[in-house]
Amino acid sequence: MSIELTYFAHSTTTDNEAGISSGWNDPPLSELGIQRNEKLRDLVKDQTFDVVFCSDSQRAIETARM
Repeated sequence: MSIELTYFAHSTTTDNEAGISSGWNDPPLSELGIQRNEKLRDLVKDQTFDVVFCSDSQRAIETARM
């Protein structure tokens, strides 16, 4: 039996665009981040994932939901 892992980082946030390292702060995804997420969603739409793990930050949750 083998396990295949696929890793995606959260999409671009408003802090990322401002050159700020967010750390524990929880900025929202920027418009660019939302657009990138939509492109990623289209790229993986035919793939299935048995489970999704993400941090409890809103940026990660929003990225995973999309």
